Amino acid sequence: MSEHDPGEQRRRQQQTEFAESVTGTIEATPNRRAEYVELDTMGSPRSSDGSANKRRLSLEQTLDDAATAVEDTASNQHVKIEYDAGGFSLKKLLRFVGPGILVSQALLDPGNIESDISQADTSGYKLLWLLLLAHILCIFVQSLAARLGVVTGRHLAQHIRQQYPRPLATVFWLLTELAIIGADIQEVIGTATALHILTGIPIWAGVVITAVDSFLFLYVQRLGVRVTELVFGLMVTTLAVCFWVEMVLIKPDAREVIKGMVIPRIPQGSAVQAVGIVGCVLMPHNLFLHSALVGSRKLDRREETREGAIREAMRYFRIETAVSLVYAYLINMAVVVVFCKAFELMRAEGIAYVASLAEGANVLSHVLGNGSKYVYAVGLLAIGQSTTMTGTLSGQYVTEGFWNMPVKPWQRVLITRSISLVPALIVALTAAAHIDLLSEIINVLQAIVLSFTIIPLLKLQDHAEVMGPEFAFGRVARMSAAFLTLAIVTLNAYMVASVIPLDSPSMYVALCAVVIVYVLVLSYTAAFPLRCVWSRRMVVDRAPPAIRWLFGRAALAVDVGAPT
Repeated sequence: MSEHDPGEQRRRQQQTEFAESVTGTIEATPNRRAEYVELDTMGSPRSSDGSANKRRLSLEQTLDDAATAVEDTASNQHVKIEYDAGGFSLKKLLRFVGPGILVSQALLDPGNIESDISQADTSGYKLLWLLLLAHILCIFVQSLAARLGVVTGRHLAQHIRQQYPRPLATVFWLLTELAIIGADIQEVIGTATALHILTGIPIWAGVVITAVDSFLFLYVQRLGVRVTELVFGLMVTTLAVCFWVEMVLIKPDAREVIKGMVIPRIPQGSAVQAVGIVGCVLMPHNLFLHSALVGSRKLDRREETREGAIREAMRYFRIETAVSLVYAYLINMAVVVVFCKAFELMRAEGIAYVASLAEGANVLSHVLGNGSKYVYAVGLLAIGQSTTMTGTLSGQYVTEGFWNMPVKPWQRVLITRSISLVPALIVALTAAAHIDLLSEIINVLQAIVLSFTIIPLLKLQDHAEVMGPEFAFGRVARMSAAFLTLAIVTLNAYMVASVIPLDSPSMYVALCAVVIVYVLVLSYTAAFPLRCVWSRRMVVDRAPPAIRWLFGRAALAVDVGAPT
């Protein structure tokens, strides 16, 4: 085929763009060339005969799949970062601030506030240390998600779609979507509860209003990434101010608060509550979101500056993530402390109370006066509205990454709201007591999905062909990642098993069957060889021939040649 043929030129251009999106090191200039090398199942070059055309089409499709990795180039949707080899700069750190703030909101959504209220009722101050430990663990895991996005230029959903066979990737997608919709239900009901406290409208009406007014927040995205981050930051700060003011007014026992933060102890009968704290802080869709949000910072990825720019970005993102999640911990701690003191005062007066999201306003109203419930509602409303939008962003990135299907924000809002509206309305119309049961079911679902998210994330970090030899895990990091994965899977399995009623032999049999399937699928996820090995110079399928035959996978490679 002639080099001047339009089809051939288009194919070569697509290959070059694909290599650039994967490696981030190839400049789109005439002195760079991308060559297509087609391999058979044994890794030998295949001739370009008629039978190879199907594989050529597969490459074309793969190249098209990379389109989701190419970010919108609109100036207000990205922050350009110039690399310099100097030391730490506060001014430069501020340019990286934003993704961590959006991610921190998932730790403060109405579901987590309800968990804080429940913790205050059952354990008092005694689990504040575990809440702090969970946030520290979250800092580590979220930093890994950001690291994946910074180094590879692609987010977690895109990696899973490319690395795992479609049946397994589809299972990942379904589970993640269920987790996102479950969190969305909690956020919608929490926001409706805040509207009920502020205006007196029924919960079901608040659910409908919340489902509709989310479209208004889409306008914020059109104003640019920095404006969006600022607005969401103000939402989090509103929640912080509301609960910090109430914490000052209620005058908690500072000594008990400090003891709860530094002395590890688990009260009798609080084991499930303790595991639930970890599950509520580590949110699976947050990993997808964080790995994508870091793409809003456009780094200097030229060959001579690539490694330095990436290391600089990882350092600043680690700092930004740590500060944002410590901020979230201080807010969660304030919620626990306020309600610990409030429940203590209620018990001292012999007054019955209900530890729930909806009844929290009445508890604070009795202890601090009628105005406190409105302060509580304002904070709940702010965080409920903002978390619905971050949930929408998570779903957008997940759908685009898994299916290479660009989804507009309003379409994503319409889909998630349509699905979550029905169960939210059912709960709102039946009884408030069912909200606690629904939250428990959703937390179990989040725990299950987290295991299927953390394993691919850590597995990708361990491969030099994906991360590059300079960024792949070392021995210590690899061992730490294995221990972390085992700990998270064990804790989540315990939480799931603890909420299943084992009141008959058949339930035991069912639980054993579920555990066996769960372990087998997780083992398969951890052991499956990565589908495509990405390096700075080649994209190639190195799975064993039997695996390629089993899943009908072509062995493809795109070799980025040296400058001509």
